Amino acid sequence: MKKRNLLTALLAGASLMAMAATAEAQVTARADFSSAVAQAATIDWSSAESERGGLFLVAQFDSSGPNAWDPADHPMVYITSESHSNPNPNKTIEGGFAGFQLIDARTKEEVANFIGVTTPKSKDLRTAPHGVTTSPDGKWAYIGWSEVDDSATKYTSYVAVVNMQTLKLDKLLKQESRFRGEQRAQRLHHIQSWTDVDGNDRVVLMFGFGANGGPHYILDPKDNNRVQRSITYDDVQVMGHPFTTPSPDGKTLYVSIGSPEIRESDSHNAAGVAKVNLDTGAVTNIMGTGNHPIGITHDVDGRFTYVVDGHGSMVYKIDNEIDEVVGQSSAGVAGPYGIAANWDESFLFTIGKGEGSHNKGSVLGVIDTKTFRPTRAIDPQPIVLGGSASSVDHAILNPIQELNELWVSNMNGWETIVLDLETFKPKAWIPTPHGGDTHNGAFVRYNADFTGEVMSDQGGVKSETMRDMVRAAKAESAKK
Repeated sequence: MKKRNLLTALLAGASLMAMAATAEAQVTARADFSSAVAQAATIDWSSAESERGGLFLVAQFDSSGPNAWDPADHPMVYITSESHSNPNPNKTIEGGFAGFQLIDARTKEEVANFIGVTTPKSKDLRTAPHGVTTSPDGKWAYIGWSEVDDSATKYTSYVAVVNMQTLKLDKLLKQESRFRGEQRAQRLHHIQSWTDVDGNDRVVLMFGFGANGGPHYILDPKDNNRVQRSITYDDVQVMGHPFTTPSPDGKTLYVSIGSPEIRESDSHNAAGVAKVNLDTGAVTNIMGTGNHPIGITHDVDGRFTYVVDGHGSMVYKIDNEIDEVVGQSSAGVAGPYGIAANWDESFLFTIGKGEGSHNKGSVLGVIDTKTFRPTRAIDPQPIVLGGSASSVDHAILNPIQELNELWVSNMNGWETIVLDLETFKPKAWIPTPHGGDTHNGAFVRYNADFTGEVMSDQGGVKSETMRDMVRAAKAESAKK
């Protein structure tokens, strides 16, 4: 990539801030750009793990400033990505763009939005963005994008770390790594955060597309967002679609095992998931989860793990005490991508994206967790989401329990779809601020002083408070 393009991207990210940001703050961010680049070379940010995995600091910014939004007015927000990669003719930004949106989880009104980069032409951005989340305490947000060079054959992948209080850029990271002795550029895909078994806050950046994921990077958001551990091909052989999920106890990270060859093979159940011990790095392989495992989630007590096979349209159940597959079921939809449970974990919702075929899916399947097969109790099926739903991919449980909602991201549409878990019908379609698309998200609870907590994301429930609420819902359901 030419330096001129990177400079343009950085200036856009520093100046096109949230709608709530002041003009003075925008000017300050633009003026500080040159010094930020100079500082990056002297900041002691790198570690042995960041260098082993190939993640580097490009620039450090001053992200201080006035509050961009008021958490006292919006104590529970949903953060979801927004980019240009959809066919909506009414997008309000020309060319390519990458950012995120904050939505009030109760009122469904937009709180603020952030644009991290804009480019004159859509084709200048190869990916923009897929993943977004915050650190477990809600302090930092993370998004990524990839920019292509003039030949449109080489791209450079970036990760922006954003101050959630000011909605200003704090860091820009760049991914460069070697794979089997050669340089390989990967694009940032999914992001999740959690608190590990020792109480440490962690964020995992998952790179790759298709069935050749990795490397993945685990950041410590309380240590200047340094890389605490890299997960590479040397650690997990081989990594498939870039979807990882931490266990509820925070001890292990589940990483999909696969490859393009496995995905396209005639073998049945040739792929699997790897359990990576986050303390020792030891890996336990659990095989037999189809040929293209993608979405992974767990019950709140960590007894079972559920994995969807995007190409085989199946769901697999792993018993975590014996690390073996103990059940399999049709997903009830074609090409499932994500997976999520309702409050009492009686149902699993499979996200019918049409992975591996048309990739225009707009429906949900429903699996009864007791019988572990598609339920016949809900009619009709699959559940049609309506609106601009197209290539739906993830579902996240809204922590406000009385609302009883599942929020669905919409990679080829321009709305977040809200499913009523009482009626099993969609009840709201929340538009993106610039007409872009969405891909994954997280619910974050905030106090008035901007301290916060990630409650749930596309990997499942992340807060112990919310886990207790699910346990209570399961106990209540068992009485009926």
